[in-house]
Amino acid sequence: MRGDKTIKTTGQLRTMLAMAAKSVTNGEMDIERANALHKLAKNISDSLYSETKIAMFTHEIQKEVPEMGSLDIGDPEEK
Repeated sequence: MRGDKTIKTTGQLRTMLAMAAKSVTNGEMDIERANALHKLAKNISDSLYSETKIAMFTHEIQKEVPEMGSLDIGDPEEK
């Protein structure tokens, strides 16, 4: 995460959150911004958890498991 600020892995997300926590502790980031960041990170985490649970269930019923991040959203009839 040095030059490129794109977060592509869960490890990078954790690193970014740890750096944000340190910034709050050092007084470099205000609580309002930290709270907003926390909410965004929680939404990402919840999404990853949901997708993992779906993949586990799909595997359990012996169906093809979609690649992480490629799960369809919405009505399958509207493809």
